[in-house]
Amino acid sequence: MSRETLMQSKQDQKPTTAPRAGLRRGHKEAITILLVDDDEDCRMLIRDAISECKVSNSVFEVANGQEALDFLRRRGEWAHAPRPGLIYMDIEMPGMNGLEALRAIKSDASLRDIPVVMMTGVSEEAQMRAAADAGANSYTIKPANAEQFLRTVLTSTNYWLTIHQTPKHHLPPEQCRM
Repeated sequence: MSRETLMQSKQDQKPTTAPRAGLRRGHKEAITILLVDDDEDCRMLIRDAISECKVSNSVFEVANGQEALDFLRRRGEWAHAPRPGLIYMDIEMPGMNGLEALRAIKSDASLRDIPVVMMTGVSEEAQMRAAADAGANSYTIKPANAEQFLRTVLTSTNYWLTIHQTPKHHLPPEQCRM
C-alpha cells in the first residue's frame, strides 16, 4: 500500500463531520498517541489516518521498542514527553521488537494501564497469542488495501479514545444514562 494510494482514497472521501477538539476521556486534556514502527511510511499512513478522525490529539512517533521505552520513561531527548493515552505498536522492528517493548510496558506499574494496540502485517496465530499473553489490549492487522487500512485506524482510534472507559478515564456521571 503506497502513500499515493491512500492519499487518492482520502481525496475521494468527503468529510462527514467538522473538526473536533482533541478526543478526551472525561474532563482530562486531549489524549496523546504514540506510534511505534520502524517503517516511516507506515507511521505516516497511521498518522494521516488518525488525522481523518478530525481531532487535534498530539501524535508522537518513534522507530523501535527501545525508543518507545525512552519516550515512556522520559529519557534522553524525551525528557519532557507527555504520557500517552494510546500506543500503536508494530511487532517486527530492529533492535527491541514490539513484543519485547510490550512486555516491558505491561510489567511497569506506572505504564501498564496505557492501551497498546499491536498493529502489524503478521497474521500468525502464535504471534497473536504471544501478544495477548504479553498484555496487548488489541491486535490489528495492517490491511494491504489503503481504504481498509484507513477504516481500521479510524475505527480503532475512535474506540480507544471515545468508547473505551477506565477508572481513570471515563465519562462524567452527568453524561451517563442512569
